[in-house]
Amino acid sequence: MPLPLRKELVMKHILCFGDSNTWGFIPGTARRYDEHTRWTGVLADELGSDWRVHEDGLNGRTSMFDSAFKGDVNKNGLDVFPGVLDGQKPLDVLVICLGTNDLKQHPAWHAAQGVGRLVSYAQHIDVLNPWGERVFRNGPKILVISPIAIGEDLVNRDVNDDLKGKHEESRKFPKVFGALCQSMGVEMLDAQKIAEPSDVDCIHMTEEGHRALGKAVADKIKSMMGE
Repeated sequence: MPLPLRKELVMKHILCFGDSNTWGFIPGTARRYDEHTRWTGVLADELGSDWRVHEDGLNGRTSMFDSAFKGDVNKNGLDVFPGVLDGQKPLDVLVICLGTNDLKQHPAWHAAQGVGRLVSYAQHIDVLNPWGERVFRNGPKILVISPIAIGEDLVNRDVNDDLKGKHEESRKFPKVFGALCQSMGVEMLDAQKIAEPSDVDCIHMTEEGHRALGKAVADKIKSMMGE
């Protein structure tokens, strides 16, 4: 008697494309939170074994602007974005969490426009390149995370930090990112309602912030997927 055919399990895939808070930078150090502490790991734990979360966080990454202090690493998100998408396809959901480092040289509105360039590229990639494996398995589902605020006390913590004095500008993120996402038809999550910057460096999230954000992203993705 022949054995019954095994039903193949097709995992759902998420790509999280971001900066140091996606990488998991521990405030006041150059170290990284472990896999179950940073928000991407919390997201994976919350979604369970049917999902795979791909992390692509880079310290200092901008949306589409060149960094004066990039060294040997390209910090311009738009430059590397096509290769990252191509390397992780097929995807069910794309999460973009960028904008903070843009404030070093640009206002919040420009940061939102930079993220908009990434969103537009992702929305059209399968139309522009219809051959081979598609980037999105069932059409583009994109979630933009509007970044946490920059701590008001940063100017007293590190007078040399390029983000000092940018607290009020960072508070504009929810408004400008919200307008962008509405106009482009993508989902947005306001991280400023969920997490605060650490008192240690006024830029990076605490363990509690990562946990709260990871759970909020999981809930949002489940809603986007109709689960």
